[in-house]
Amino acid sequence: MSRTLRAYTGALAAVALLASGCSIDDPAKSTGAPSAQPTFTLPSPSPLLPRAPLTGVETDEVAAARTSVLVPIEVGTGAAAPVGLDKADLVGLEFAEGSLLRATAVFQSQAAAKVGPVAAVRPTDLKLFNQLRPFVAHNHTEAQGWLDTLKSTNLPSGTPSTRKAGFTTVSGRAYANAASLQAPTASANALPSALFQYAQRGESLAATGLDPAAAVTVQVAGHTTLTWRFDEATKRWQTTVGGVPVAAANLVLLTVPYKKKQVSALHRTVSLADLGGTGAARVFGAGQGVTSTWSKIGGLDSALNLLGPSQSLVRLATGPTWVLLLPTTAKVTVS
Repeated sequence: MSRTLRAYTGALAAVALLASGCSIDDPAKSTGAPSAQPTFTLPSPSPLLPRAPLTGVETDEVAAARTSVLVPIEVGTGAAAPVGLDKADLVGLEFAEGSLLRATAVFQSQAAAKVGPVAAVRPTDLKLFNQLRPFVAHNHTEAQGWLDTLKSTNLPSGTPSTRKAGFTTVSGRAYANAASLQAPTASANALPSALFQYAQRGESLAATGLDPAAAVTVQVAGHTTLTWRFDEATKRWQTTVGGVPVAAANLVLLTVPYKKKQVSALHRTVSLADLGGTGAARVFGAGQGVTSTWSKIGGLDSALNLLGPSQSLVRLATGPTWVLLLPTTAKVTVS
């Protein structure tokens, strides 16, 4: 047989073998045994958890829908040491008359059974936090004009005399039970809206203009110097206010004008931060800081906006935030 004929005969045999459904490379098919098919199961997706509106921290549906509670607290001038600031989601700090500090604490994501001593509510408290739609706990020693401002907001409110179950009195000072004053949200318009935007995993405080920051010192004439130090282990800025340790994931420093006003009901001249319009800001997150601008235009219900360099958004680290309302003469040192 010639070489050409042998090649042709071999090709015909291969075609016949393929046509018969057999494979010389697959012994399972040649013996009639079924072939094993690999199995692949897609992993279950992680559930998307809601975020607490005032901290950005992941939580559950019930906690995310709770209402917020605002409690004004005076620090200094013989007042008792503040209680409950470690449970607050947001704290506004006003450098008031004399050496007086006013800490306005807002509670939503954590239960706080004792907060105080409860002070009078002032217009600054409402200008800063009105958009959160909080229940306002106060001691009813306000000037009539301030009470009129509170009434104009249509916010729910209570005092030790009107909501006895929500307050306790110790040594003549009232303390609020923020957890009992807090209620599951009955309507959508009672939900607290976020005051700030929060970063997702991997996002930084701002797109540009970031500087390292390990300590922030704030000096205001007539007031005790505050030095916040960033603790890398806890990712918190730490200091003491009124002799009590406090911590925050973020510091938002807003430079605002202060106005003096004679209040006959208090028998003294008070100093009030005028939070309206625009101004300079500095924001500090996880060991970083960025120079920013703030704006709040349009009245009590208007949003507080923060913009970084080149009009970029500022996104805070998740966790509690302290907002310091600094007079224009304040000195801030960062190291």
